[in-house]
Amino acid sequence: MTDVASVDFRRVPIANEPPRSESSDDAGGYLTRASLFARMAAKGSRERELAWGEFRSRYAPIIAGFAMRCGANRDDVDDIIQDVITGFLGVSGEFHYDPSKGRFRGYLKTCTVRAAIRRAGKNVRFRGIPLDEIPEADLAVEPIWNDVWEQQLVARALLVVKGECQNSLAFRAFEQYVLRDRPADIVAAELGTTVNSVHQAKTRITKQLRDAVQRMSETEVL
Repeated sequence: MTDVASVDFRRVPIANEPPRSESSDDAGGYLTRASLFARMAAKGSRERELAWGEFRSRYAPIIAGFAMRCGANRDDVDDIIQDVITGFLGVSGEFHYDPSKGRFRGYLKTCTVRAAIRRAGKNVRFRGIPLDEIPEADLAVEPIWNDVWEQQLVARALLVVKGECQNSLAFRAFEQYVLRDRPADIVAAELGTTVNSVHQAKTRITKQLRDAVQRMSETEVL
């Protein structure tokens, strides 16, 4: 599981609010993977549309982050995302998620690597070597993929915590002091509070974030 204490928050993308689930069996406000896949295959157009929107908002940033880390340009990144999402859409009717047969993050990684090679050719590289020249490239790029995956998990957990805090003074202090990496005394002065309160906010929000990551990890890291 992601160690929140070791996260470099300057590298965590501060995302826009993704679509929230309308399900009662969600985790931290998001559909669990099993229920998400079930809804993606649902016959009802509204339910299916919501599920595919959630799927895209959840995984497109990971696909994009990985592709850019490997050197793909913006146009190629968009095409790679489209290829992976469309490809998955094509098999979604027959796809049944079974954790005992492997982790979904590994399956998505393989799909992304293949799409990146197909769309960006030799522009996508790992340690300076084109991915199409690396044997079992999807295994070789595991460190990059996992890093991007964990960053996005923390980014989504941050959105959950922000919603729970309702833009409280504590969260605003955390955002400025931790996420924006600004000096505690300046943050305290701007927010009309004390430096000690800023440090307490960091401790409090970090704990909430750790709890949110743990909840989401129960479905996300499989």
